Amino acid sequence: MNNINTMLIYGIIVGCLFILLAMILNIVNGIKNKDFKRVWLDSNGVAGFVLYSFSLFLIAWYFWKGEMLISTNVIIAVVCLLLILILFNSQLTKIVTRKKEETKVQMIEKIFELLEMILSFASNTISFLRLAAFAINHVGLCMAIYLLADMTSGAGNLAIAILGNVIVLVLEGLIVGIQILRLEYYELFSRFYHGDGVEYQSIKTQTSE
Repeated sequence: MNNINTMLIYGIIVGCLFILLAMILNIVNGIKNKDFKRVWLDSNGVAGFVLYSFSLFLIAWYFWKGEMLISTNVIIAVVCLLLILILFNSQLTKIVTRKKEETKVQMIEKIFELLEMILSFASNTISFLRLAAFAINHVGLCMAIYLLADMTSGAGNLAIAILGNVIVLVLEGLIVGIQILRLEYYELFSRFYHGDGVEYQSIKTQTSE
């Protein structure tokens, strides 16, 4: 409770590391599937990874040093180049691999997808603040429990402390479990998981067929 800002910063740092890890997993999956666009030009591929890590580094540098590491023009040029690569990833993939795209996507749809990608980078990162928020919340609830316990003495003090901790554990276990599932399935899995693989069938199912 005495270092709330530090807790929030660590929550953001953990979130950034997990998002970068998810993007690396997407690149690895793309390499295994020999998918050029997914590896290099996808929003969660090398282009998206460089864009996200580049932005994080510049922001961290600014808050640490109080000044920009490189000029604004260079930053704009790099960001625009990466965004263009992601925006025209289908066309560039077609040129490099000399393969026709299975489905053609309208440019207006691609632009909206690009805007959604930018917003998701920001929202997914900020979403990890809940890690720090629930840690702080745990301290606040425990402080309230022991404050109530200190108002009594003897067996009442011990009973309130035990019962209060049980309530906190159950309540936070439920809430944190829900939030962690959200962070895993939305912020992480959506960046590298595609449900287009081979459907799992148990040995029992296979033998019955």
